[in-house]
Formats: sequence, C-alpha cells, structure tokens
Amino acid sequence: MTLLALSSRGCVVGGQVVRLLVGLVGLCLTCSALAQSEDAFANDRPRVALVLSGGGARGLAHVGVLQVLDQLRVPVDCVVGTSMGALVGGAYAAGVEPETMRKLLETTDIDALFVDAPPRSQIPQRIKGYDYKPLFDITLGFNRGKVQLPFGASAGYKVELFLRDLVGPGASVANIDFDDLPTPYRAVATDLENGEMKVFEEGDLPLVMRASMSLPAVLAPIRIDGRAYVDGGLVRNLPVDVGRSVCGDVVIAVNLGTPLKRLEEVRSVIGIAGQSMNLLTEQNVERSLAELTEADVLIEPDLEGFSSSDFSAAGPIVERGLEAARQNAQALAGFSVDEESYARWLAERQNRRLPEPRIVQIDIKENERFGADAVERDLEVEAGENFSYEILHDDLARLYGRGDFSYLGYSVLPGTDGDSVLIEAEAKPWGPGYVKFGFDIRSDFESPTQANLAASYRRTWVNSVGAEWRVDGQIGYDSFLGTEFLQPLQVRDGVFVAPYALGRRTYTQFYSEELRLGQLRVGTVTGGLDLGLTANLGELRLGPYVSSIRTQPEFGVVSPVLPKVDVTQVGLNMAAIADYLDSVTFPRSGWFSALKYRATDERWGSDDEFGVAQIILRGVKSFGKNSFALLAEWGERTSGVLPSYELFELGGSGRLSGLFLDQLTGSRYNLGTLTAYRRIGDMPTQLGRGIYAGFTAEGGRINDPLMKDPWDWVSAGSVFWGADTILGAIAIGYGYSSLGQGSAYLVIGQRL
Repeated sequence: MTLLALSSRGCVVGGQVVRLLVGLVGLCLTCSALAQSEDAFANDRPRVALVLSGGGARGLAHVGVLQVLDQLRVPVDCVVGTSMGALVGGAYAAGVEPETMRKLLETTDIDALFVDAPPRSQIPQRIKGYDYKPLFDITLGFNRGKVQLPFGASAGYKVELFLRDLVGPGASVANIDFDDLPTPYRAVATDLENGEMKVFEEGDLPLVMRASMSLPAVLAPIRIDGRAYVDGGLVRNLPVDVGRSVCGDVVIAVNLGTPLKRLEEVRSVIGIAGQSMNLLTEQNVERSLAELTEADVLIEPDLEGFSSSDFSAAGPIVERGLEAARQNAQALAGFSVDEESYARWLAERQNRRLPEPRIVQIDIKENERFGADAVERDLEVEAGENFSYEILHDDLARLYGRGDFSYLGYSVLPGTDGDSVLIEAEAKPWGPGYVKFGFDIRSDFESPTQANLAASYRRTWVNSVGAEWRVDGQIGYDSFLGTEFLQPLQVRDGVFVAPYALGRRTYTQFYSEELRLGQLRVGTVTGGLDLGLTANLGELRLGPYVSSIRTQPEFGVVSPVLPKVDVTQVGLNMAAIADYLDSVTFPRSGWFSALKYRATDERWGSDDEFGVAQIILRGVKSFGKNSFALLAEWGERTSGVLPSYELFELGGSGRLSGLFLDQLTGSRYNLGTLTAYRRIGDMPTQLGRGIYAGFTAEGGRINDPLMKDPWDWVSAGSVFWGADTILGAIAIGYGYSSLGQGSAYLVIGQRL
C-alpha cells in the first residue's frame, strides 16, 4: 500500500512536472515567435542605404522619390547626401515626412534665400538711403588701397535659418550624433584647404547641411571646427561608397545628373567656371556608378528642361522624381515590408525624434572688430518661457541688414539645467571699408541728357561706439563730392551728430513753352552739423548750415533776367523721412513720407532770406501681379523770395510725362501721380527681380512765369516697359501732356 501510494504520488508529481516543462517550452516558443515577428522586417531583409546626389534645384526630385518609397513601404536604414541631396536627406533623417517636406519646399521662395538683403523694414535708414542713389546693388570691400571681393554671391545666412526651420528645433542642437537621428545620416562636403572629402557623422545638422551645399561663388564657404567647407559635389556627388559603409547591404541611389553645355553655350567666364565644375562632378559620379551592384537600385529622373537654378519649378521637379521612382517600383518592391511592420517602423522613427530644447540663456560670441554690445543692441529675443525662434531669426535678419557681417548664425548648446543659444556674428573680412559704383541716365532724346557716374565709400566702426565715415561722389549732369562723419552718442540708441561738407555743380533749365532758352549753372559749397535720430524705419535731422553759391547763366548771351550770383547762405536745415516701402524700384507694398524745410536769415549773416518747404508722400498696394502706386508732392516758398537757384522743377518721366526733362520751374508746385504696373516676367536672381509693363496718370501745376498759363493744372500720362535690375530701374516709355507735347523717354539706373 505504501509502495503503491508512493508510486501513485510520484506519478502525479511527475506528471505535473512534465506539464510544467511543456508549458515553459511552449511559452518560450511563443515568445520567440513574437520576437521574430516583431524583428522580421529588420532582420529578414537587407539593410537599405539611400544615397542622394547633388544637383541644385534638380535635387527637389529627391522628395518625389521619398514619397514613392513611403507608398511602397520601403524602410530606409540610413540616408547619405551631397549638396541638395544633403538638404533633402537631412530633413528626412530629422523625421520630416516627405509630404510635409514637399509642401514646405513648394511654398517657399527658395530663390529669395540666396539673396542676402533682408526686407527693407529690417535695414537701417542710413543704409536704405543708398537705394535712392544711382548705385548698383553690389558692395565691394576697399581697404589699404585695394578692392576686395566677398567670398560668395550669398553669405547664406538665410539658407541656414531656413534649414533650422526645416529640420525643427530638436534636430538643430549642436554636437548631435547623426546615428541618433530618426534615420541615421551622413553628409559629404569638400575641405576647401586640401580638397579632401569630409563625411560628417556628427555636429550641428543644419550647419552640416549648409556646408555640403556651399557651391563655390554662389554660397560662401562655411567654417566648422576651424575648417572651411564647400560643396561636396566636387569630390563625391553620388556617395555610394559612403552609403554602403554606413548601413547598406543594398543601395538605392538617386542620380540627378549634371547636364554639360555645348561649346557654343559657354559664352562667359562664369559659364566656363560652371562647366568646369560640372565636368569634375560628372567624373566622380561615373566612378560612383561603377560601384553599384546588381542588387542595388539606380533611379535617374528625367530632368531635361530643368536647370540647377529652377527652384521656382519645385512642383514639376518633384513630379519627375515621383515618375522615376515609380518606373523602378518592381525593383524597389523587393525591399518592401508588410503594412503592420512598416507602421511599427514609422512609429519607431517618430519616437526617435529629438525633443525641443529649453532655452534658458542667450550668449554672444565675441568679435574681433566690435564687442557683444554691438550685437546685443538689436536683439529682441528673450531666454526662458518667452523664447521664440521666429523672433531670433528676425533679429538676425535685422542685424545682417546693418551691413557689418559676413556670417550670422547661432548654435543651440545643451546644458544640465537647460540649453543655451550662442549667436555668432563674423565681421566681413573685406570690411570695414566698402565701395559701391553706379551710373544713371535720364533722356527724352530732345533736351539735354542727364547722365552721371557715381561712387560711394563707407567706413564702418571707426570707433567703438559705431561711428561711420562716408564719401559720396558723382560726375556728370549733377556733379558733387561730399563727406559726412556720423557719430552715434551711444551704441544702444540711434541719436547721432553728423558734421558734413559738400561741393556741388548742377543746372537749372529754362524754357518758354517748348523753346529751350538756356540753363543756369549753379555751384555750391556747403558745410553743416546735424543732430539726428535714426532707426530702421526712418530718420530725423536738424542742424545749421552755411553755403557759398555762385551761378553762371548759360543762355548764349548774358541774361538780364538771371544775372550772375555770388552769395552766402546761413540757415537751418530740417529733414524727416519715414520709409516703409518694400522696394524703391517697382515696389509692391508700403509707404514713404518726407518733409524737408530750409530757412535762411540775414540776422545770421546770410545774403538771402527765405524759407522753403517740401512734402512727398508715396503709397503702394498690390493685388496679385498688379501694383498701384500713388504719389503726392507739394513744394512752397514759406517766406521771402526764392532765389533762381532754389526753384522747384517739373517735367519728364513720371513728373508730367511728355514734357521735356525739368521743363517747368517755379517757387511753388503740386504734383499727383497714379502708376499702375504688372509683373509680366522674371529675371535671374543674379541680374535682378522682375519685368514690368504699366502706365501713369499725372496731374500737376507750377508757377512758372514763362508758361502761357502759370499755375494752371497740367494733365499727363505715359505707358512704359521696365525691369528691376541690379543696375536699378530700367524703363522705356512714351508720355503725352495736355500742353500738346509728347515724347519718348529712357531711364537707366534711376530709382523710380
């Protein structure tokens, strides 16, 4: 019994043990199966390296390829890019979805990112004043008697800020390991000093993307850790080998190609330089293509008809990328996973997105030319809860508008108790002296042509408070040489004193109806001292002046009406300007106002005694491609007798079109003009902005004693064609007035 009982108990216990063991084995098998199911899409497929080539605007096709990979559920294990491929690849690696990327790129004026000038509202008035002079939109350095050129057509600060917005704050923190991004990433650049290839594995992501796409002569080189880098296309435009070494069992390579021009198409120094770079790029691409195997997939979008600068054609270029990827759908399907696995992969990718930093401090990197105060004075951004990247970017644009910097950017540095922003502002190596040149022409093909050659020299930061010295000169119909020393009273405000001196020779025309009688040559030497307040949106000046004036009538015979004059004026000048226009040549929005007043007094030692005032108002509003500009002017003698050399003038394009240039003169005048124009075409960014066609409707009056009916209103109008170029406005047109006069006219370099 006992033995039987023990035997039975042993059987029971043994059965329980067996069942327990079987259950454990089953549980292990189930867990193993689940694990294998979860990792099947990662372990049972080849690791895919996506390699994106450079190509400028043609690189937007990469976005279309990414959209198709997403539709086919192809997980990308790492992405490697060069130039524009580094931009698209970097955004994707940071977690930006292809559809989001496409919408952003299609709605962004990418061409404008390569134009350094910020909106005019963010430019100091003392620099905006150049816009009203016949000077080209090109600034050169001039120091130690030598003219110096910038490092590139664009400093690229707008590009860098755009890249930071594109990838988001979390991916814009310095010193990121690119393997920690949602998708591991590499970017290729060229070391400017030794020509070696640099593969970035870590760093400040937007800065690295910017380095990879720094095309020589287009974007200035960028410095990272003491080295200067330019476009990676020079050494590896299609970095197949890099992609394979990082993660690629297989490579999906997207080659955009760089079309070479025929010999007859290479017609300039710039064309030869561009063709030489394209040759270098295509040679290293051929070597990379030879590294592809049968297991890899090569996608080559058909981008015929699109150049590397066609950023305005973002939508069609993306579509070409979509089409090319779909044509390779069968080959790409071999890397596809099921919906459940792809959904888990997408979720994991989003979970790897880096958190937004918490900014608790803002620092400024010291500059060798001026202190941190010179940067801090223009900052409105605040650390802490009120920190805003949008405000920071606006601050940097306003800083760049001062014209002192070759580079403006920032880094986000991680810290234990919060993160900090380090702003870096590099002084222009080709500064602090700058020169501009230009010319202008106004002609109605009948009266004397008004043509001038102009130059301007500006030296900044003459002292630690930010003093500026300017010398302006012009030779031609209106010749002058002037200098001004503008001394701010403090770095942080716009109050200044400005002594100045000016020598000038110009002409006043005199007509009897359509008969030109002659001209009065006026020579002036003036010195003065202004006290003023200047800011981005305007300037106020007030101060005494003294002038020596000599006139010479040039009428063929000595004019009994206009004798020679040799007098001294001592008086007071006042000028107030508010400039909200977005441009002075074919503006689309904004307004402008100016009030000028000048008075002399015999009690101060003046030979003449008079007062004269002038008001100018201008406003612009646009609807689509159509713009409408209203101009109103008023000028009046307020006291005394206005001398012949101080008279107002009307006549010519936009100032009673159809009349001769400055045909009417008088001591008081009114003028009103409506100008309507439509943008009918675009120009290459390097040459200008737009092409326009339009008309004017004008009305004015002036108390010219040589008119048949002085002080009667004269109506006029014109039609014109024009272009907004780096040389200023260029316009040709025809005008007609109610006085029965009509004339064609040509304007080059004038600010309308």
